[in-house]
Order: sequence, then structure tokens, then C-alpha cells
Amino acid sequence: MEYGLKKDREMKIIYKVRRLNRLPGSQSGAVLFTALVMMVLMTLLAVTMMGNTAIDEKMAQNSQEQNRAFQAAETGIEMALADVNVLKTSHGFNSDGSRTDGAVVTNSSADGDEQIFSGADGYSVDIEYSSVFLQKTPVARGSGFDSSFANYWFEIQSKATTATGAQSGVALGMFQIGAN
Repeated sequence: MEYGLKKDREMKIIYKVRRLNRLPGSQSGAVLFTALVMMVLMTLLAVTMMGNTAIDEKMAQNSQEQNRAFQAAETGIEMALADVNVLKTSHGFNSDGSRTDGAVVTNSSADGDEQIFSGADGYSVDIEYSSVFLQKTPVARGSGFDSSFANYWFEIQSKATTATGAQSGVALGMFQIGAN
């Protein structure tokens, strides 16, 4: 009987040794499959993150360009207020549409009430501003002016376009007190 137990133990040891010394071809490859799936998932995640980063960068650039266009349009209003030719109720025009005072006008209405001026081209932004004479009204009572003065109402508009095509426009209503 001792011989049978001894043989049984030897068989178990041989079985364990053979199980530990299996050839690589006899493995099922579950670890390899899991590693490949994880690599594919990580690659997809990295590609998605790169795409999101590119979209975020483009959105930030567009926002910055739109802000530049708005700031340039605001500058156009300031340029219009500083221009002595803008707040005039009448301008002389020749039959070909050019102004008699020599100022450059890119577009004008038939009655000469609207003047459009091209502003300075700086920082890759084109600025165009215009002035439209709206109406003449009497000055308010108690303003310190008598009936020989009047309010001249204007609308000043400014449009700016950046080199990338972003556009913005700003309008300002105002009046100027002048002789009636």
C-alpha cells in the first residue's frame, strides 16, 4: 500500500511540473486580448481628446477675432466723433458723386445726408464709419439756449471687418447744438 501512495504522490508531482512547464502555444491568450482591447480604447480616447482640443482652440480664436472686430467698431465711433467732416447737415456733391470739399466718400445717398468714410487700416482691421443727419429740433426749454439755436440729430454707425472675416457694427445716436 505504501507503494501505491508513493506512486500517487509521484504522479501528482509530475502533473504539477508538466502544468508549470507548458509550452507557450498551449496558452489561451486572454491577457494578450485584454491588453489589445485596452490599447485600442486608450488610442480612441487620445484621438478624441486631440479633436476636442482643436475645436476648443478654434472657438477661442473665433471669439478673439469677434472681440477685435467689436473693439475696432467702437474705435470707428471715436474716429467719427473726432472727424470734423462727420457731423455736418449738408455736404456738397458733384454730379459724379464726389464731395465738393475733397473728402473721400465710398457711398452716399442721393440727397447727401449720409456720408460714409473709410477709416485707417491697422492691425488687419478695416473700419468704415458713417453719419446720417436725422432731423433738426428746437432746443429744450430751460437748456440755456434761446430760439436761435437748434438740436441737430445724427446717427453715427461704424462697421469693422478683420482679416479673417469677423465683422461687428456699432451705432450711436447723438445731437449737436448749433445755430438755427
